[in-house]
Amino acid sequence: MTLKLKLHPMKIASLIPSGTDIACALGLEKSLVCVSHCCDHPVAKSLPIATRSIVDSTKPPAEIDTDVSVAISSGESLYQTDRALLRELSPDLVLTQTICDVCAVNSNTARASLPEGAKLLNLSATSIEGLWEDIWNVATATGTFPEEIIDQLQARLNKVKTFAKSLKSKPRVLVLEWSEPPFLGGHWVPEMIELAGGTHLLSGANEPSRRATWDEIVEAAPEIVILAPCGYDLHQTIEQGRGLLENSPLSQLNAQIWATNATALFSRCTPATIRGIEVVGGIFGGDFGMTDEEAFQLT
Repeated sequence: MTLKLKLHPMKIASLIPSGTDIACALGLEKSLVCVSHCCDHPVAKSLPIATRSIVDSTKPPAEIDTDVSVAISSGESLYQTDRALLRELSPDLVLTQTICDVCAVNSNTARASLPEGAKLLNLSATSIEGLWEDIWNVATATGTFPEEIIDQLQARLNKVKTFAKSLKSKPRVLVLEWSEPPFLGGHWVPEMIELAGGTHLLSGANEPSRRATWDEIVEAAPEIVILAPCGYDLHQTIEQGRGLLENSPLSQLNAQIWATNATALFSRCTPATIRGIEVVGGIFGGDFGMTDEEAFQLT
């Protein structure tokens, strides 16, 4: 008699959007048992939510900034996990991050809620090179093979690089990843601009995002301003951008002002970031199939 063993399928809890993106890119959709409240990958719609934020994201940006600052100064975590749900689902692998305490559940919060027997994997990409490493780490932890997806993403990136070399001059670009107060794009965002052929002003690749003043933004005289507020979709960014043009020095700039689907294209370093670089190339005049759902020129 032949004994047939039933293999236990891996169960993955993704507490961050980038974890969900990478898992799905590796073909692990059916292994996901829960996701974070801010995961926007299509597969997330049918999965339990294992995290929540203590900050009301429907408030105006300035009020959100105040609430975040108060929580951080008091030592309070901005995110909470559903420990009971995680225990019930009993995942084998929990995906979290070590990059930003403001953007998503961090490693310390996830570790405090880690179910018995689960492995914690921290994603930490702050650059495109780091993205390849994150993909490899998830693949290694799950026994999957990332070579094909990485090759595809690199081939697309090489097309943007070829376009960038054809530009007669580098556009002077500034990305705002928050508006009130203004925050400059950080980590991988300046690199995205550079790979598409531009020069990112006031912050460089791998530098963390930082507060800026409107005076230094005006003085920098960008030719293009890309609005990419963390966690906002295109419709929300358009609305926010129109408000900025009416009520801030943004209108003083002699620049193209672009609103983007920031959540999908800029807010995290994932396979979708390559699409973000293609969209930046489209803003610079390249033919990368940029759609009205990805970016909109306000001025």
